[in-house]
Amino acid sequence: MNRIGVVGFGLMGAGIAEVCARAGLDVVVAESSEAAAVAGRTRLEKSLIRAQERGRIDSATEVLEGIPGADLTGAGVSVPGVVGADGSTVHYAWNIGQREPYDFRTPLVAGLGAPVVLDNNVNLAALGEQWQGAARQLETFAVIAVGAGVGAGIVHEGQLLRGAHGGAGEVAFLPSNRGHRPGLASPDEAGGLVLLREAQARAGWHADTPPTSVEELFSRAAAGEGPAMELVEQESQRIAAIAASICAIVDPETVILAGGVGANIALVARVRELINELAPFPPSVIRSALGERASLVGALAVAVRTAQQNLITNAGNGTHVPVSTSAPRIQEASDAPR
Repeated sequence: MNRIGVVGFGLMGAGIAEVCARAGLDVVVAESSEAAAVAGRTRLEKSLIRAQERGRIDSATEVLEGIPGADLTGAGVSVPGVVGADGSTVHYAWNIGQREPYDFRTPLVAGLGAPVVLDNNVNLAALGEQWQGAARQLETFAVIAVGAGVGAGIVHEGQLLRGAHGGAGEVAFLPSNRGHRPGLASPDEAGGLVLLREAQARAGWHADTPPTSVEELFSRAAAGEGPAMELVEQESQRIAAIAASICAIVDPETVILAGGVGANIALVARVRELINELAPFPPSVIRSALGERASLVGALAVAVRTAQQNLITNAGNGTHVPVSTSAPRIQEASDAPR
């Protein structure tokens, strides 16, 4: 029996390609953080092309070629934006400048020559936490990722909630967020973009110099600088309100905060306090165990599951397909960003 290769991609994301899988597969993980625009091409398309040009996608398949008898049988891909019910079309990818719906799966399938599972980055973060992270013992939970924007991945009774159009968890559309996003085409959400915009508009900064990064904002809040403390408190209240909205619908055991903004220790602690005032059955509020890796781990999880299902389906003759419970050998594309 041939050995099976599975690849996980975290496109337009950050982090290191490092996970621990639990299936009898040889696993390759790779990543691209390119999202630059070029004339005549969408940003998503350009991201794929540049990843290929820089060898990041090719390197993954090349590593597979170095495993004797291995074939690429599946790929999981994490993208920002809403992945439609067709599993191919990406909507509302504002934070990377992609304002129009775009079929991102078809060129990936053509380029890799293997089945591709495409999903929203926060949905995959939730699956990553479920598989290898903070949610391994949970049945009903939500991951709220706060980075450039905000989104949620919601798991109810062990199953990821997607909705009829793939839009479940798009908490940036909640009415409470309307004051922070003028319209559907705007990326302004309860995340880093709006925080820095509001910081620039606020007076009272030390030496009249507002922070230029979220990290600096939280650092100055911790040091007691008034405007920074006010903004962090406002952000904590926004995220707590989002968490409370999720609680009113699915009643999660735990809310996991992730992302460059969401995983900040001060924000996690304050949201934990606020949720006790807002939710009838307050969940625990914790930080992501996987950090920036969560979406990539989730992409690998769906790739492994899909490959296993395809193996069983393709056997077709009733022959048992063995699946080892030991950890597979994991190889990382040598030029993936670190």
